[in-house]
Amino acid sequence: MATKKPKLGLPPTPPASLSNAAMQEMINKGGSVLESPVAAAAKITPEEDKLKSFTFKIYESELAQIRAIQDTLPKRDRISIHDFVLAAVKEKIGKMTKKSNSK
Repeated sequence: MATKKPKLGLPPTPPASLSNAAMQEMINKGGSVLESPVAAAAKITPEEDKLKSFTFKIYESELAQIRAIQDTLPKRDRISIHDFVLAAVKEKIGKMTKKSNSK
C-alpha cells in the first residue's frame, strides 16, 4: 500500500486582533537598536588617531641584523620586519616616556 507524503501546510493566519491599524502602525514604527560598548567608546573619543604612512631609510647592515634576529626565532614566532621596527619604536617611546616622567 502506497502512502502519500503529507502536504506542507501554510503558516497560520494572524487573529483579527493583530491586524488592527494601531498594531500595524506600531510594527511599522520599529524600535531602536542598542549600540555595542565598543561603538559607544569610539564615539566618546573626540580626536581620532589616524594611521599615517611614510618611508624611512635603513642601512643594509642594520636590516641584515634584523633578518638574523628573525632567523633565530622559530617560524611560528617570527614577525615581519615592519612589526619588528614598530615594536622597537614603541619600546623606545616607552623608555623615553618613563625617563621624562621620573625626572
